[in-house]
Amino acid sequence: MIKQCIEKEEPYFLLRGQDICALPAIKAYYEAIKEKVEDPYFIEEIEEIMKDFHAYVEEQQTHIPD
Repeated sequence: MIKQCIEKEEPYFLLRGQDICALPAIKAYYEAIKEKVEDPYFIEEIEEIMKDFHAYVEEQQTHIPD
């Protein structure tokens, strides 16, 4: 996906598990897509990503990444 963005000169945004703001950002994105996206597969994929970030936060210390 990043390669496609680079090829098209399209901006993209990356969040890391260690980023203290990543989980709240993903939760906000998840709420937004539930309102605007009808594809249940896409919604489910974002929900799984959110769960992965939540699990990481439970296991690791988060901070503003370097």
